[in-house]
Amino acid sequence: MSRIGGQNLVPLVRLGLVFLGIVVLLSRGWNLGLVLFVASIVVGLLFDYPLVAVGRDALIASVDQLTLQLVLTVVLIMVLGEVLRATSSLRGMVEALQELIPSGRLLLAGLPAFIGLLPMVGGAMFSAPMVDEVGDQIGLDQERKTFINYWFRHVWEYSFPLYPPVMLAAALLNVETLQLARLTWPLTAAAVVGGTAFGLLKMPNGRREEPSESARLASIVRLGESVWPVALVILLALALPVTESIRLIVSLVMTIALAMAVKRVAPRLLGQILYRHVPWNMVVVLLGALIFRRVLEQSGAVGAVSRILIASQVPVTMIAFAIPFIAGLLTGLTTGAYGIGFPVVLPLVASRGAIPPGWAVWLVAGGLLGAMSSPLHLCLSLTRVYFDARWGPVYRRIIASGLVVATVAALLLLV
Repeated sequence: MSRIGGQNLVPLVRLGLVFLGIVVLLSRGWNLGLVLFVASIVVGLLFDYPLVAVGRDALIASVDQLTLQLVLTVVLIMVLGEVLRATSSLRGMVEALQELIPSGRLLLAGLPAFIGLLPMVGGAMFSAPMVDEVGDQIGLDQERKTFINYWFRHVWEYSFPLYPPVMLAAALLNVETLQLARLTWPLTAAAVVGGTAFGLLKMPNGRREEPSESARLASIVRLGESVWPVALVILLALALPVTESIRLIVSLVMTIALAMAVKRVAPRLLGQILYRHVPWNMVVVLLGALIFRRVLEQSGAVGAVSRILIASQVPVTMIAFAIPFIAGLLTGLTTGAYGIGFPVVLPLVASRGAIPPGWAVWLVAGGLLGAMSSPLHLCLSLTRVYFDARWGPVYRRIIASGLVVATVAALLLLV
């Protein structure tokens, strides 16, 4: 490995200090979006980039068409999730699954996975009591219940187009959300395989009595009544004859309006949802990530660090995976993994301004696996506390399942 002069390492040290500051502020409870905005100012100071230019970049990134579309989409998704929760559709979905699936293994995985179809705040805690009940019937230990509830809750996060982190990753990679989903769906499949191999196998099946035909039909109807808004959004997002950049927005608006009409939701509930239940801090995170990316690029920080990483002769594949992974591990947030890690490594893997498909999958896998492995991940910490589980057995299953996902991502990169 060639030696790099101390003077040449200065940009890397400066960016390392920025990362350290981000971790310290997050550990003190700061919002990630605000932290990234502060980090943008610090990058300007450390890399001799005028603060006026930082402000200009923040304004440009905030009013960019892609940013506005992303923010609007995220807000609409949260509204749809709250409408379904307020009308008891989510609980109806879960209860119908409990009646339809006699296999304890499938039910244990299906409960958190179905709750995970919508990126609702506290989703892991919504499914935890149900997983606990089914797990007790089978005789599972607390650690296995913790892993199943946590892991299967997040299997969609690699590729499901309704997830805000997937939208953010697509924005940072400069591709459409559905295009990224088409690339990364094998990671979701790998997550299901890994979770099944290390969470569901070698356990009692806990098969229950098959429901009667009339009960089964009633449960199917109830499931359809509960889950149709999610299915409709996906169908419209794939089929509407409008510009792809606004297709998901139009799909969400149509579905929310139809769901409110069918379920007889009063218009005032929509105002309450927007005022009380939409996590606006998520919007701040999205804005902060996009501003941070632009400042890193425009200030020359990314270019300087990228040149150092290339000169270090460390394989690019390792760097491209490790930096988003470390960002996710330190923040416990998928948005942190993408928003902090992607801008640093994208110049290393871009080909004529475009990101090859295999590299896009590799970066997503690194960032998400880092966040999934972090003890700072709120879903992991809350689920572990709920089940009073030991860290060791839980982490062994997370690492083993994560290796399955990483292996699939590596194969896609090679192909």
